[in-house]
Amino acid sequence: MTTPAAVNPPPIGEALSAGWKTFQQYPVPIVLGTLCAVVVGIIPFIGAGLAFAGVMKVSLKALRGQAPDPVDGFAGLSDNAIDHIVMGLLQISGLLACCVGVYATQGVFYPGTILILERGATWEQAMNTCLEQVKPNWVAWTLFTLVVGVIGASGMLLCFAGVLVTAPVAMLAMAYAYERSFRAAPVAAA
Repeated sequence: MTTPAAVNPPPIGEALSAGWKTFQQYPVPIVLGTLCAVVVGIIPFIGAGLAFAGVMKVSLKALRGQAPDPVDGFAGLSDNAIDHIVMGLLQISGLLACCVGVYATQGVFYPGTILILERGATWEQAMNTCLEQVKPNWVAWTLFTLVVGVIGASGMLLCFAGVLVTAPVAMLAMAYAYERSFRAAPVAAA
């Protein structure tokens, strides 16, 4: 059995451009779906993984030319919610390493959330796929998530209102990176 090839993120500018173009097509549905995901994120400790799954569902639908529904923001509250919670905890586990390690762990593990959404993977399967295919290029993925994350958070400089644009564009860029890197493999039937 052959080991899957390591994957690289796309160029940051390309991903952000795709995110911006997609946001311009569906601004209201994307913002509404993202806000619904933020509501889920309020749940202490475990909400981040559930919210991230919702934002990725919203982002993937928009990237694929479908207007997201607000209910897509609640995608983390599905049958595999535990898998999303564990994947979210893996993403933020780098906080234990002087806080900056979160960029490395998020970069390595964020595609796992989408693997759970798209392929019905368990958290263990998603984690293993990320370790096999993303970790060999962890520096590129870390830089990608760091730059995209800084751009996503930059909207808070405009009295927090700008984050309603910059955060969704950043999430769309992350979903685009998944599409470019992982989409070649077959997706499990929903």
